[in-house]
Amino acid sequence: MKFYNREKEINILTEKINSNNFEFIYLLGKRRVWKTTLIEHLNKDILNKDFLYLFIERTDLTVFLKKLEFYVYEKTRTKYSFENIGDFIDYYFKQTEFNLLVIDEFQNFNYVDKSIYSIFQKKIDEYQNKTNKKIIVLWSIQSMMIKIFENINEPLYKRSTFSLFLKEFDLDTQIEILKDIFQENYSHKILLDIYSIFWWIPYYFKSISRLNYKKYDFKDIIKELFFWDFAILKNEWKEILIEEFWQKYKRFFAILETISNWKNKRNEIMTSIWLWTWEIDIYLKELADLYDIIEVKYPLFEYKKNISSYSIKDNFLNFWFKYVYSNKSKIELWLYKHIIDEIAKDFENFKWFKFEKLVQEYLIIQNKNWKLGFIFTKIWTWLDRNNNEIDIIYTDEKENIVFLEVKLNENRINESEKKQLENNINLFLNKNPIFKDKNTKYGFAVFDEKDLVKFIYL
Repeated sequence: MKFYNREKEINILTEKINSNNFEFIYLLGKRRVWKTTLIEHLNKDILNKDFLYLFIERTDLTVFLKKLEFYVYEKTRTKYSFENIGDFIDYYFKQTEFNLLVIDEFQNFNYVDKSIYSIFQKKIDEYQNKTNKKIIVLWSIQSMMIKIFENINEPLYKRSTFSLFLKEFDLDTQIEILKDIFQENYSHKILLDIYSIFWWIPYYFKSISRLNYKKYDFKDIIKELFFWDFAILKNEWKEILIEEFWQKYKRFFAILETISNWKNKRNEIMTSIWLWTWEIDIYLKELADLYDIIEVKYPLFEYKKNISSYSIKDNFLNFWFKYVYSNKSKIELWLYKHIIDEIAKDFENFKWFKFEKLVQEYLIIQNKNWKLGFIFTKIWTWLDRNNNEIDIIYTDEKENIVFLEVKLNENRINESEKKQLENNINLFLNKNPIFKDKNTKYGFAVFDEKDLVKFIYL
């Protein structure tokens, strides 16, 4: 599959790599977002430069150093002996053939030898004012990156010269990729299906592309990727999350499975997995603040824990916990067809929640491009303690406010739906009178095969 997008990232990294200064850059991004692919494309296809690349495995230090010696010999045809990681860093800074060192899964030095971070700190302090060489370290685990680079007690605190968070693909890029995969058979329905499962993560598009489908078949795709003996995504994220969560992973998995099955209120979660009040608050806070896996929705201007709701931010994780992890006992019995048929029946409900998220992203893009009539400065979902809800509200916080209900099917919009929306708007305005004097617009955001999202205003 060809390389897509990333012009901004390429431009800033090109500037850093070509600078006359020493650079120690950390590049963070979700797993499968193609951090390594970006570096390879940048150096080999754009800058036309070779570089040293280390993938850090969880292994013994002696084994790691021997592999390092062999790798350097393969690259240079010169034998070196590295008694410790400091010897290799000295070699890198003193040699003249390579100006860039890329270290993938840098956090795995935790398992090789934790003292390596201190050695890096000492060597960076020693060489940074004497060289223009660059080091880029790649990360998939956010919590460990924060600990190592942003904790004042860690040796690499304040040692990075630049950081870059590699985001998922945007909407236009996803459409471009899916059109390349499905060609004349592409439709916005395919986009919504794929988005609902995979979000904008590049690796998953490549996985679909490898199936060589020209005609789209939802059941075949989820079967090939999730539900047969050799499905490549069956255990996707399981290992990385166990690594993230360590000894707490069983509790965290139970919470995420519960949220994925629409039990997303604090009391519902606590009851489902038999946690004490103090436990659930700690775990939910860590999942939201430390790991950035769930998001919390509060009624506007209210922050009481018992009326908040929780959702999994990443579409793939949501799908995996709801349909793969929750069906682990059926998978062990090879009941793949049974699982796929159940998913197909339920998938429209699942898609509705993801379409609401897609509409928000769509509106943010439209807003950035000045296509909404005014620029909004706040967008959110409103929910009160009685479960009255408005799917999307956005406002410029000055003169304008818009209320939207999200629907997959325009034919399901009836008088009852319209009255319910009007009633919820009145409840919202009565509780938040500061918005009463705004220019008000309300209606429905509907999936549309031609334009993706169609707005029907009342």
